[in-house]
Amino acid sequence: MDLKINKSYKDYLEKTFLEELNYKIWITKGSRFNADKRLLLISKLSNLSNSMLSVYLIAIGLLSVYNIYNDGFIAQNVLPYITTCLSIILLVFSQFENSKNYQLKAKEFHSCGIELSKLYNKLRVFKTLNTNVSDNEKEQFAQEIADKYESILEKYDNHDPIDHSLFKVRNAQYFELNWVDILTIKINYYFKTQLIFHLIILIPPTILTLILIRVLNVN
Repeated sequence: MDLKINKSYKDYLEKTFLEELNYKIWITKGSRFNADKRLLLISKLSNLSNSMLSVYLIAIGLLSVYNIYNDGFIAQNVLPYITTCLSIILLVFSQFENSKNYQLKAKEFHSCGIELSKLYNKLRVFKTLNTNVSDNEKEQFAQEIADKYESILEKYDNHDPIDHSLFKVRNAQYFELNWVDILTIKINYYFKTQLIFHLIILIPPTILTLILIRVLNVN
């Protein structure tokens, strides 16, 4: 028999402040770890794109070196012009990507996630092991956790909304997501993290291959 989660995440709005705080920290720490993974993925794809653009630039330059061109299809002086344009594009792209500091930001999000995990564990221990505590003790503990939670958030940048959405996908049953919601979030995540880099990696060799085929056919 499948186990179903009967309580919705909205139920936390009707419960105690401590339980609501438990929910907030759980969500935030998961989103921060997702932000770490997202930025590391983007950093990896960015470095790969820079490397591949350099390879494509060299490949196009070699067309002129080895006289692989045809005046009936493409003039000889066009290739140096294309090479120069690609060099400028590569330079601008590299500087733009390097300015993003993906790995540094990823490390910060990871550190934030670790701090929140420690706070979350402390809260969970209090809830599960300290059953015979007064309302006053609960209030003091909840205020202490809330202050530490806010203090941690103030130290770091906020994550992207897509990181929170991905967290919901990974806990789809809890958040009552259907397959359309999951697919929509995953497509949006791909667009935000990978699409542009895949286009950069795949489009230039496709164009280069078409040029070579055309030149060889003309010859």
